Amino acid sequence: MQTQHEPSFRIRTASVARSRGDLRILDVRDDLSRVTRANGEVVGYVDRVDVAGGTAYRARRYVPTERRFVEFPNVWSADDAVDCLRWG
Repeated sequence: MQTQHEPSFRIRTASVARSRGDLRILDVRDDLSRVTRANGEVVGYVDRVDVAGGTAYRARRYVPTERRFVEFPNVWSADDAVDCLRWG
């Protein structure tokens, strides 16, 4: 008797959240994190990008009045990318 293996979806049962200063970081996917303030306001996103030298991180700040994102230059650490949103 043959059995077919159907693709299985991996659903996280718990979100991975952490904070840096006054910002809260919530992992949306393995390569994407949402950065918010304590009141839930979205500050932006940090995503992992593959570059020639390895892995870099890109911060994108959300500008609600213009309804768009502003990209910061790539950095080598996820914490530095969050700091771009925190201080930039």
